[in-house]
Amino acid sequence: MRLSKLLFPLVVLTGILISSLLCAQTQFVSADFFPADLEFKEIRAVQADRVWKDAAELSRLEYGPVLLEAGLSRYAERTYVLVDSSSMAVSIYTLGDARNAYSVLTMLARSRVQAGPPGDFFASEPSTLLVTTGKSFVRIRSAAAGDLARRVAISIANRIGNPAPKAPSLIRHIPQESCDPSSIRYFLGSRAMKSFGTPIAGAPLTIPADVEVAQAHCAIQDQAGTFTLLSFPTIPMAEEYFNSSPLYDRSAGPNANLYTRHTGPLVAILEGNFAPITADKTLGSLKFSYSIKWIYEKNKPSRIIWGVPVKILGTVVRSLLFTALLCVLSLVAGVMLAGAKLYARRRWKRIAEHDYYIRLKLDEN
Repeated sequence: MRLSKLLFPLVVLTGILISSLLCAQTQFVSADFFPADLEFKEIRAVQADRVWKDAAELSRLEYGPVLLEAGLSRYAERTYVLVDSSSMAVSIYTLGDARNAYSVLTMLARSRVQAGPPGDFFASEPSTLLVTTGKSFVRIRSAAAGDLARRVAISIANRIGNPAPKAPSLIRHIPQESCDPSSIRYFLGSRAMKSFGTPIAGAPLTIPADVEVAQAHCAIQDQAGTFTLLSFPTIPMAEEYFNSSPLYDRSAGPNANLYTRHTGPLVAILEGNFAPITADKTLGSLKFSYSIKWIYEKNKPSRIIWGVPVKILGTVVRSLLFTALLCVLSLVAGVMLAGAKLYARRRWKRIAEHDYYIRLKLDEN
């Protein structure tokens, strides 16, 4: 009996020790979102690993000032050695939001941006795969054969989560029939516009704050040029820019014309050797429609009556009314049932009182 009492605590302590050792060996998903060890058989080892968060360090990256303008707050890079002795470099940029990630993708891509998977949007090149997922931008550089880069991108996108599968609405206003989809660029700042944008009338386009810009190369038969679309926060800002644009003081250059159009908060600029009829057709396709949506403000403070919030008071009142309605319906149903029972009883009583019998009348004489 004493031996069993001593063995029980020993067994419990042994179980706790084993559990702690197993938990210590458990590998949790890293905050860097890189693939886990042994997840891909093509990866042999990690060669280099670095993480930058300081603005001074981030500014030293390629296109650092442009990326900082896009809200870059963290940069992580990991280089792998593959089993075929080649290498693969994976870079993850954490930006301000999904629009900034999409903007960086369009600026750095040299091919058409497509909807994912992998990720929300991607652009594939011979040795580089660019992917966006949420507010993150991922660049994978590898010359390895097969679809390793794509599978790694899917793994990283699944770890990051928070998808944003819709492109900015401004992209939908670019004429699809005449503009090259692989040339579409989306900008959210003056630095990005200056570094990657196409100059208009011989100079970089200066845009105010909080203005979205999209550019694309358009061609119709032997006529070609640049289509630029600006989206302003308000219609009056768009009207002011359209009426007093500094573009009107410039020359479009030899063999080039400059056309503009304004609709709603959008201002379109078309530059190239387009004939007036062609320009009118291209800019005339720009439409803007209004839509009204009711938005429920969850953070709006609720009114208070008699020290009770209106929402809670309304719920209580509705519950009392519902209970009263049930009581009335129950009372009506009870009266009807009682009346039906009383009627049936009286009916059967009358039948019993007026019952008829058949008698055999016999004459005893």
